[in-house]
Amino acid sequence: MKKSPAYYRARIAAIEENIQTIAADRDEKNNDRVVFRYGVFPTGYDEATIVAEKLTEKSFSDEPLTFEEQTRFNTWFAMHPEKVAGLEQITTSREFPIGIKGSKEDILRTIKGKETDFAFALQLQKKRATAKLKMLSL
Repeated sequence: MKKSPAYYRARIAAIEENIQTIAADRDEKNNDRVVFRYGVFPTGYDEATIVAEKLTEKSFSDEPLTFEEQTRFNTWFAMHPEKVAGLEQITTSREFPIGIKGSKEDILRTIKGKETDFAFALQLQKKRATAKLKMLSL
């Protein structure tokens, strides 16, 4: 199901709110606040419910997302989950608190989708070049 830009704006607002309200605990590795900073909803936080509440609290624009909005808090990957070759998981690493756990099949499936896009783009470019040649020969 494709979600609207208003949904993603509400998602960004919900993440910002949670980052501000959760206390910073420097001793705990990858606490909920840290995980939210990476745009991932920690265990115990249901993204759909939290975003739905935000949507009822406030009205968000349905205009296309700006580049800044698309690149904040993992929004682009939330919009395109098919581009992630596996599942996001919270790790114990301080430097890389979010990891991707996937198999070879996940990687191949993700790449194959890109090959199909590439093949279509190449075919389209060939048709454009052929049309341009015909126009020049007239």
